[in-house]
Amino acid sequence: MVIHTDDELKLASQYLVYHIKMLVETWLWLEKNPSQGNWETVRNAILEDHLIHARVLIDFLSNGRPGARSDDVIATDYFHDNSTAFSNLNEPFLNDEAHRIGGWLVHITKKPMPQLKSVQSWPIDFICLSLAPEIEKFIKAVPEMRLATGVKVECLFQLSRLSPLKPSLSLSAST
Repeated sequence: MVIHTDDELKLASQYLVYHIKMLVETWLWLEKNPSQGNWETVRNAILEDHLIHARVLIDFLSNGRPGARSDDVIATDYFHDNSTAFSNLNEPFLNDEAHRIGGWLVHITKKPMPQLKSVQSWPIDFICLSLAPEIEKFIKAVPEMRLATGVKVECLFQLSRLSPLKPSLSLSAST
Protein backbone atom coordinates (compact mmCIF):
# COMPACT_ATOMS: atom_id res chain seq x y z
CA MET A 1 0.00 0.00 0.00
CA VAL A 2 1.28 3.41 -0.97
CA ILE A 3 0.76 6.01 1.75
CA HIS A 4 -0.04 9.40 0.30
CA THR A 5 0.40 12.61 2.29
CA ASP A 6 -2.68 14.53 3.39
CA ASP A 7 -1.80 17.24 0.84
CA GLU A 8 -1.68 14.65 -1.97
CA LEU A 9 -5.03 13.26 -0.84
CA LYS A 10 -6.52 16.77 -0.76
CA LEU A 11 -5.41 17.30 -4.35
CA ALA A 12 -6.86 13.94 -5.38
CA SER A 13 -10.14 14.85 -3.68
CA GLN A 14 -10.49 17.78 -6.10
CA TYR A 15 -10.26 15.31 -8.99
CA LEU A 16 -12.83 13.13 -7.24
CA VAL A 17 -15.28 16.07 -7.20
CA TYR A 18 -14.73 16.47 -10.94
CA HIS A 19 -15.61 12.82 -11.66
CA ILE A 20 -18.68 12.92 -9.43
CA LYS A 21 -19.92 16.15 -11.02
CA MET A 22 -19.36 14.77 -14.51
CA LEU A 23 -21.20 11.55 -13.61
CA VAL A 24 -24.16 13.58 -12.38
CA GLU A 25 -24.16 16.19 -15.16
CA THR A 26 -23.94 13.61 -17.93
CA TRP A 27 -26.71 11.51 -16.33
CA LEU A 28 -28.96 14.58 -16.09
CA TRP A 29 -28.25 15.47 -19.74
CA LEU A 30 -29.02 11.93 -20.90
CA GLU A 31 -32.25 11.89 -18.92
CA LYS A 32 -33.40 15.10 -20.64
CA ASN A 33 -32.27 13.99 -24.11
CA PRO A 34 -33.59 10.53 -24.92
CA SER A 35 -32.35 8.82 -28.05
CA GLN A 36 -34.20 9.61 -31.27
CA GLY A 37 -33.10 6.28 -32.75
CA ASN A 38 -30.74 7.62 -35.38
CA TRP A 39 -27.05 8.51 -35.34
CA GLU A 40 -26.47 11.09 -32.57
CA THR A 41 -22.79 11.95 -32.20
CA VAL A 42 -23.21 14.31 -29.23
CA ARG A 43 -25.47 11.89 -27.35
CA ASN A 44 -23.09 9.00 -27.97
CA ALA A 45 -20.16 11.12 -26.71
CA ILE A 46 -22.02 12.14 -23.56
CA LEU A 47 -23.10 8.56 -22.89
CA GLU A 48 -19.54 7.30 -23.32
CA ASP A 49 -18.25 10.10 -21.09
CA HIS A 50 -20.81 9.18 -18.44
CA LEU A 51 -19.76 5.54 -18.51
CA ILE A 52 -16.07 6.37 -18.28
CA HIS A 53 -16.67 8.53 -15.18
CA ALA A 54 -18.71 5.70 -13.67
CA ARG A 55 -15.82 3.31 -14.29
CA VAL A 56 -13.30 5.72 -12.72
CA LEU A 57 -15.47 6.00 -9.60
CA ILE A 58 -16.09 2.27 -9.38
CA ASP A 59 -12.35 1.65 -9.67
CA PHE A 60 -11.67 4.32 -7.03
CA LEU A 61 -14.04 2.65 -4.57
CA SER A 62 -13.09 -0.92 -5.49
CA ASN A 63 -9.32 -0.83 -5.04
CA GLY A 64 -8.25 0.29 -8.48
CA ARG A 65 -7.31 -1.93 -11.38
CA PRO A 66 -4.42 -4.31 -11.84
CA GLY A 67 -1.37 -2.44 -13.07
CA ALA A 68 -2.25 0.72 -11.17
CA ARG A 69 0.46 3.36 -11.01
CA SER A 70 2.07 4.51 -7.78
CA ASP A 71 0.46 7.93 -8.12
CA ASP A 72 -3.07 6.49 -8.41
CA VAL A 73 -5.28 7.19 -5.41
CA ILE A 74 -8.09 4.91 -4.29
CA ALA A 75 -10.68 5.32 -1.54
CA THR A 76 -8.90 3.17 1.03
CA ASP A 77 -5.80 5.39 0.74
CA TYR A 78 -7.74 7.99 2.73
CA PHE A 79 -7.97 5.53 5.62
CA HIS A 80 -4.35 4.29 5.75
CA ASP A 81 -4.27 4.89 9.52
CA ASN A 82 -7.71 3.40 10.24
CA SER A 83 -8.39 0.43 7.98
CA THR A 84 -11.66 -0.43 9.73
CA ALA A 85 -13.32 2.93 8.93
CA PHE A 86 -13.97 2.08 5.28
CA SER A 87 -13.82 -1.03 3.13
CA ASN A 88 -13.52 -1.47 -0.62
CA LEU A 89 -16.61 -1.62 -2.75
CA ASN A 90 -17.61 -5.24 -3.19
CA GLU A 91 -20.64 -4.93 -5.46
CA PRO A 92 -20.65 -7.57 -8.23
CA PHE A 93 -23.01 -5.58 -10.49
CA LEU A 94 -20.80 -2.46 -10.40
CA ASN A 95 -17.59 -4.44 -10.82
CA ASP A 96 -19.12 -6.27 -13.79
CA GLU A 97 -20.21 -2.98 -15.35
CA ALA A 98 -16.74 -1.47 -14.86
CA HIS A 99 -15.26 -4.51 -16.59
CA ARG A 100 -17.85 -4.27 -19.39
CA ILE A 101 -17.17 -0.54 -19.86
CA GLY A 102 -13.45 -1.22 -20.02
CA GLY A 103 -13.77 -4.16 -22.37
CA TRP A 104 -16.46 -2.91 -24.72
CA LEU A 105 -16.18 0.85 -24.63
CA VAL A 106 -12.54 1.90 -24.34
CA HIS A 107 -10.85 -0.76 -26.45
CA ILE A 108 -10.99 -1.91 -30.02
CA THR A 109 -11.26 -5.63 -29.68
CA LYS A 110 -11.42 -8.82 -31.70
CA LYS A 111 -13.64 -10.57 -29.17
CA PRO A 112 -17.29 -10.89 -30.09
CA MET A 113 -19.71 -8.45 -28.47
CA PRO A 114 -23.46 -8.99 -28.23
CA GLN A 115 -24.01 -5.85 -30.32
CA LEU A 116 -22.01 -3.03 -31.83
CA LYS A 117 -21.20 -0.30 -29.32
CA SER A 118 -23.62 2.07 -30.98
CA VAL A 119 -26.63 -0.12 -30.17
CA GLN A 120 -25.64 -1.63 -26.84
CA SER A 121 -27.87 -0.95 -23.89
CA TRP A 122 -26.19 0.53 -20.82
CA PRO A 123 -28.07 0.48 -17.49
CA ILE A 124 -26.91 3.93 -16.44
CA ASP A 125 -29.72 4.42 -13.92
CA PHE A 126 -28.93 1.15 -12.20
CA ILE A 127 -25.24 2.03 -12.17
CA CYS A 128 -26.02 5.39 -10.54
CA LEU A 129 -28.53 3.86 -8.10
CA SER A 130 -25.83 1.43 -6.97
CA LEU A 131 -22.85 3.78 -7.13
CA ALA A 132 -24.25 6.94 -5.49
CA PRO A 133 -24.80 5.43 -2.02
CA GLU A 134 -21.30 3.92 -2.10
CA ILE A 135 -19.76 7.28 -2.97
CA GLU A 136 -21.85 8.90 -0.22
CA LYS A 137 -20.65 6.30 2.28
CA PHE A 138 -17.05 7.16 1.41
CA ILE A 139 -17.65 10.93 1.56
CA LYS A 140 -19.31 10.70 4.97
CA ALA A 141 -16.56 8.47 6.41
CA VAL A 142 -13.43 10.17 5.03
CA PRO A 143 -11.49 12.38 7.46
CA GLU A 144 -12.08 16.05 6.53
CA MET A 145 -8.38 16.82 6.99
CA ARG A 146 -7.71 14.71 3.87
CA LEU A 147 -10.20 16.56 1.67
CA ALA A 148 -9.77 19.93 0.03
CA THR A 149 -11.97 22.71 1.37
CA GLY A 150 -15.58 22.30 0.28
CA VAL A 151 -15.15 18.84 -1.25
CA LYS A 152 -17.46 17.02 1.15
CA VAL A 153 -20.28 19.55 0.72
CA GLU A 154 -19.89 19.68 -3.07
CA CYS A 155 -19.84 15.89 -3.44
CA LEU A 156 -22.95 15.45 -1.29
CA PHE A 157 -24.73 18.21 -3.22
CA GLN A 158 -23.88 16.60 -6.56
CA LEU A 159 -25.09 13.20 -5.38
CA SER A 160 -28.37 14.73 -4.18
CA ARG A 161 -29.02 15.84 -7.77
CA LEU A 162 -29.36 12.21 -8.86
CA SER A 163 -32.71 11.90 -7.05
CA PRO A 164 -35.15 10.78 -8.04
CA LEU A 165 -33.69 8.27 -10.43
CA LYS A 166 -36.07 6.28 -12.57
CA PRO A 167 -34.85 2.69 -12.11
CA SER A 168 -36.80 1.35 -15.10
CA LEU A 169 -34.69 3.30 -17.62
CA SER A 170 -31.87 1.77 -19.58
CA LEU A 171 -30.20 4.01 -22.11
CA SER A 172 -28.39 2.95 -25.24
CA ALA A 173 -26.27 4.84 -27.68
CA SER A 174 -27.84 5.89 -30.94
CA THR A 175 -27.23 3.94 -34.11
